Amino acid sequence: MTTHAVIIVDTDGFITSWNDGAVQLFGHQASSAIGARVDIIIPENLRDAHWVGFHRAMANPEIKDMAADLPVLCSDGRIREFAGRLLALSDGMQTAIGAIAIYRADGSTGVRPFSTGDST
Repeated sequence: MTTHAVIIVDTDGFITSWNDGAVQLFGHQASSAIGARVDIIIPENLRDAHWVGFHRAMANPEIKDMAADLPVLCSDGRIREFAGRLLALSDGMQTAIGAIAIYRADGSTGVRPFSTGDST
């Protein structure tokens, strides 16, 4: 069975939902992840670029959908790549309400825009 990590963040980038798949894939317990900034899974060298893109998506939350192999900073300090999809979320009035990220435990999209070369 394929494990999917599903993470939801608010418009400020704080984690509001962290499923069991995220615990399995990334190692952070939900109790420590929920309420934390999403920086806990973003490799340090990608954080500035992440926040530029995140704030742009929150300011203009049209359908923002990207599927790629995404590097994730796991609780053990390792950076691993997972096939993932990022989506900006908005209400019926096109007001941003946050974002969702869905990662898959196995497989690859073949797209690696943020590859760090450190994945295992």
